[in-house]
Amino acid sequence: MEQTKSRGLFLLWLGAAISIAEIVTGTLIAPLGIGLGLTAIIIGHLIGCFIFLLPAAYISAKQSKSAIQVADIAFGKIGILIFSFLNALQLLGWTAVMIVNAQLSVNGITKHLFGFHSVALVSIVIAALIIIWLLFNHDWLFRINNIVVILLAIGSLLIIWAIFDAGQLVATPSSASMTFGSAIELNVTMALSWLPLIGDYTQQSKRPFLDSFVSSAGYFIGSCIMFIIGLVTVIVTGESDFATVLAHSNLGILALLIIVFSTVTTTFMDAYSAATNIKNIFPNFKTNLTAIIITLIGLLIAIFISMTYYQNFLYTIGAVFAPLFAIIFATFFLVKRKLPIWISFVWWIIGFMLYSYVQKLDLILGTTLPLLIIMCLGYYLTSLLVKKSRD
Repeated sequence: MEQTKSRGLFLLWLGAAISIAEIVTGTLIAPLGIGLGLTAIIIGHLIGCFIFLLPAAYISAKQSKSAIQVADIAFGKIGILIFSFLNALQLLGWTAVMIVNAQLSVNGITKHLFGFHSVALVSIVIAALIIIWLLFNHDWLFRINNIVVILLAIGSLLIIWAIFDAGQLVATPSSASMTFGSAIELNVTMALSWLPLIGDYTQQSKRPFLDSFVSSAGYFIGSCIMFIIGLVTVIVTGESDFATVLAHSNLGILALLIIVFSTVTTTFMDAYSAATNIKNIFPNFKTNLTAIIITLIGLLIAIFISMTYYQNFLYTIGAVFAPLFAIIFATFFLVKRKLPIWISFVWWIIGFMLYSYVQKLDLILGTTLPLLIIMCLGYYLTSLLVKKSRD
């Protein structure tokens, strides 16, 4: 039974990684070329998945608390309320981003195949499918999700074949610049967007480390493949718009199904976890109903608000949640006791402001890993001073 659950967690997080948003982010790394681009993808995902996601999932499993509820060990009850709100906000943003990316790709294909294009209608259909996914009960959801994820993994292989087959496309490569450190940070930040969620799925685990590891590994494998697809798309075809590549591929209707169902298997997790966070603030709210409302609000944002600032949205997630979990990690693994809550909040504010400063340095390993080291060290030294002053 436990092996089945571990396999389910692996497939759940593999499915979470299989999405158009991951591929689109991978296309941004293309200016580095294939060698440096692949290196940045692997290093960035190693940092994001095994230095951040793994310990976050492990702490939730050990404490039998959701991803945001573990904030209590450093920030108390007020911290849970504040970070639940911030997390629900970023998950709402992700719901909108996923719907936008999916409708752009679907419309690109339907326009090429059938001459049909409708932002509103396609967005509504995608949102409706996400809502249907949310209405499944837990057991049925995992069974269906596992089957769909396996089919999506096969579909990803077909996408790779389609990219090389579409290599004859004539297009102008992106002239955008990208440094190695910025590329690593994009990879890390994509993983970080799941940081306030992963513990929601390991909190009832009876094998904390194993389930945390397979969850992180599932996302690592899936996300690396998606980023590589995005990178290779631009390098092989010269086209930075992935939707255009799919539209000119031989996948046809199959491409539509891959896009739609990969969006559904990822976005339902965003909406459901957003609802879980809102329930931390309003305990009487029903989770499934709230998740449906989140999806509908995300739909409205997707239709009416421009997603031009997508890259900045990713960096903002890093600025908010990297220092938050750095303090939680330091409390759990290093300090092993709760400091006064105000100290944790002061360090979180310092980390939030420090993120922008470190980002400007454009360090070779990105922003988040150096920030984690600085935050953990600073928080640990502070704990020694607090202990000393009380003695």
